[in-house]
Amino acid sequence: MTKVDIISGFLGAGKTTFLNQYLPVLQGRTVVIENEFGDVGLDGDLIRGDLPVKELFAGCICCSLALDFRKGIKEIWEQFHPDRIVIEPSGVGRLSDIVKACGRAKEKEGIDLRITKLIAVVDLSLFEDYIDGFGAFYLDQIQHARLVLLSNLEQLSQEEKFRQIARIREVNPDALVYEGDFRQMDEDALMSLLAMTADHEEDPEEIAIETVPADKVFSSIAVRDPGRWTQNRLEECLEKLKSGTYGRVLRVKGIVEAKEGGKMHVEVTPASTKIELLDEENAPEAECKIIVIGCSLMEDPIRECLIGI
Repeated sequence: MTKVDIISGFLGAGKTTFLNQYLPVLQGRTVVIENEFGDVGLDGDLIRGDLPVKELFAGCICCSLALDFRKGIKEIWEQFHPDRIVIEPSGVGRLSDIVKACGRAKEKEGIDLRITKLIAVVDLSLFEDYIDGFGAFYLDQIQHARLVLLSNLEQLSQEEKFRQIARIREVNPDALVYEGDFRQMDEDALMSLLAMTADHEEDPEEIAIETVPADKVFSSIAVRDPGRWTQNRLEECLEKLKSGTYGRVLRVKGIVEAKEGGKMHVEVTPASTKIELLDEENAPEAECKIIVIGCSLMEDPIRECLIGI
């Protein structure tokens, strides 16, 4: 029997950050499945360690990539015979649909799978904005999680933080909500938290709610080899993207070549902009690229904006 853990979270919530903490504490043979909504991936490059990583692009494994996902699961099972598969779905994938996709893979491919941990990472600073903007689509990940982790706590006052956490508990009263900064947890604390987290239990009476597929709501633009950048020029470009001039940008991520040498790692959400100069040890060997995800995106102006020196 192969265990399946799913690490979900809306765009830019911090799934890959948590994954890099989570994977080292797991025992046995582990394989990671990375699902990128666009046709170019990045997160697989940022996973540390020597674990096998299978990447699925250009859609969500719960809808347009369902067949590829089933085939991928079967290939992984036959090649690696893993004790555990850890899935990081697309940020716009519904957790309930990912669970169903795993069930279909088990049934149609004859693989002995059991879903264990369902974990959602929530950017607390954007919680209200995303509820207002995306409603049930956004809340699905929180409603079906067994463990909820919070990011960007430092951007809220204590009063705002506790008010948002109370709302999350209203959305899912059965989940374990960790109120601290998960990035500060050591391995022992993380193991204890996981031990307290209930495993997923199948509910045959769960009612499926029809929603619009993610690719009808969101779009993705990828720019390969975007040239060299100074940090000031990069910051100006990212602020323009966040301003709404070219559509509603929800996520920008990428790795670009710095004019002064080396590479910069870019992580952007509506609430934060992070630019980190990577050292040689952490800089991935993958090509430089920038990925933009959002709604009603204006492709040509965005591509023009994302051209460096």
